[in-house]
Amino acid sequence: MLRRRHKKSRKGCLECKRRHIKCDETRPRCINCSTAQRECPYPVTGDGAENAPAEVPASPGISPTGSGSVSGLGPGPISSEDIEILPEVPPFPTAEYESPKVDMVHMELLNHFLTDGAMVYPLAVARARSIVMEQALRESYLMHQILAISARHLSIIRPHNETFYHTQAMQLQTHALSLFNSIDISYFEASVDNRVPGFIFSAVLGFHGLCDMLSHRNEDFPSVLARFVGYLHLHRGVYHIMEGHWEEIQETDLKPIFDEGMFWFQMVGKGHECDDIRERIELAGLETDELEATCKAIDLLQCVFDGQPDPVSVIHVLISWGAMVPKPFINMVETGRPEAMAVLAYYFLALHRLRHVWMIGDAGQFLLRVVVDYLNPEWSAWVEKPYRLLMDYLEGDALESQHQLSNEPGYSPGLTMARDFTILRPTAADAARIAEIHLAAMDSNPLLHVQFPTPESLEALRAFLATYTASQLDNPVSGVLVARDPETGGVASFAKWDSPSHPENVKLESGDLQYSEGCSREFLDGYVALAEEAKARSFGDKACYRLSFVCTDPANQGQGAGRLLTRRVLEMAAADGLPVYLESTEVAVPMYEKFGFKAIDAFEMEIPTRSGSTALSEIYREVCMLWHPTKAASSQADGMDVCHGTIF
Repeated sequence: MLRRRHKKSRKGCLECKRRHIKCDETRPRCINCSTAQRECPYPVTGDGAENAPAEVPASPGISPTGSGSVSGLGPGPISSEDIEILPEVPPFPTAEYESPKVDMVHMELLNHFLTDGAMVYPLAVARARSIVMEQALRESYLMHQILAISARHLSIIRPHNETFYHTQAMQLQTHALSLFNSIDISYFEASVDNRVPGFIFSAVLGFHGLCDMLSHRNEDFPSVLARFVGYLHLHRGVYHIMEGHWEEIQETDLKPIFDEGMFWFQMVGKGHECDDIRERIELAGLETDELEATCKAIDLLQCVFDGQPDPVSVIHVLISWGAMVPKPFINMVETGRPEAMAVLAYYFLALHRLRHVWMIGDAGQFLLRVVVDYLNPEWSAWVEKPYRLLMDYLEGDALESQHQLSNEPGYSPGLTMARDFTILRPTAADAARIAEIHLAAMDSNPLLHVQFPTPESLEALRAFLATYTASQLDNPVSGVLVARDPETGGVASFAKWDSPSHPENVKLESGDLQYSEGCSREFLDGYVALAEEAKARSFGDKACYRLSFVCTDPANQGQGAGRLLTRRVLEMAAADGLPVYLESTEVAVPMYEKFGFKAIDAFEMEIPTRSGSTALSEIYREVCMLWHPTKAASSQADGMDVCHGTIF
């Protein structure tokens, strides 16, 4: 292998000096530190010359310092501190390493790759593994990268030794890059066969970059986007290796891999998961090359959702997606175009579909939530479909997990399995049953018994609620739904709300209830005043859905009725593009947080104990919560079968 002598770096970073390796002096982070994910401090001198940015090639949409902009997304551009571009892989000299001594750890890593190669690196299936190993034995930089990805896999599947194997992975990858970058360009130009191991190296290095990108949990979207763009640069380094030699290399030992990759690229999705985003993209007024590239990116994702051509190939398509999509789409991602961010939401959803793959896990749902939370409201409709599908997947996971647990010996369920309740509008004949459920579900709330302290007052309340509900049902657009048991036909739960599309003529607390027999108006009126003040203070009079009650008969709690009703109300609010506001008792706050509600205010009042004492000896508190259509969280809230607040 031809090598070029190098002079020592005199202006390199302190970390490279400490490790006695050559620094390429790229600012703000050199290639060695970026690859190993280390801090990259540079020495400071009086004239400031050491801090001058090095000249590096600018990628489309990314400035030489690594800064870019995210148009139409969130508050402002990405700063240079947000960008952490991982290195590309065109051959240029950086350093010559003294080869580390081979030890038993390396033997373990090699054996792990040879015995579990398809698990470690999904593209290393039987038909390709022999090619990979043949080339790795030929070129040490490729062998070190193979050992690095093997160590990265062990860091995940052996969590008790995670730090050890992760460190091994970073050290081996750093050494692999150093060996690769020290190769003289003339070596690759001498023969196309010399580019074969470079192609494999770039592919494995890109996969390693994807693993590292998916492992991070930074909820700051500019940082997430910067890391994702860095991964794309790394994975697409294969184009630099093969530039001008694509036809020749397809006739080498890599021909079977290229033929299969071309087959994948030409596939067209047949399912409907991506219909919504495809229609929006076609109407978005993109340039011709952008439109074609984005539609190809969508086609590949639809194939993943379809599970075609086979389960193994689906994994290959998804992990190669960043390298397969056309360049115009990559440019849109680099510049943060919101249309591209919406497509990324589907990519992250597809990742969640393959969460069983070792390097994916829960990364898909995490990244999808970050994108959805960051997009401005005018783009919320673009990502509503993937988010709703994610919620369905998560709910299915929860039910499957509970089903598996219920089959374990000695299992004593705390919650009954969800049932197929029918969600529909009640009839006038259901009014009395709704009133009965209302009182039964609210029985544990201390404020109810302060406001209606005697059996006679509670009976008067029950009669009032039955009459009031019947009057609501006379209004065809009033906000009332029930969950009906399909076997018995009985009502198990109900939800009530107020909204611009489901208005109430008279608020319950403002009507004749205050005159009912035995009502303690001091605590009824006092609660109403505090609740309205809190809403005015925290949310004002902006249009919203105001969820008043979600109450489930105690005999039916834990069966999912309350969850289904809540989801239905959230879906209607999302269709209207409106948030949902509610007041919740503190015990129910965690359940609403699972739906994506956020606490925005709270209020409290002093009340007597339930025993009937007149002394104000207890603090009653409620939390004001708000849900936005694109910021909902998991619908796994199986416990959502109790009333969320007080009686009013």
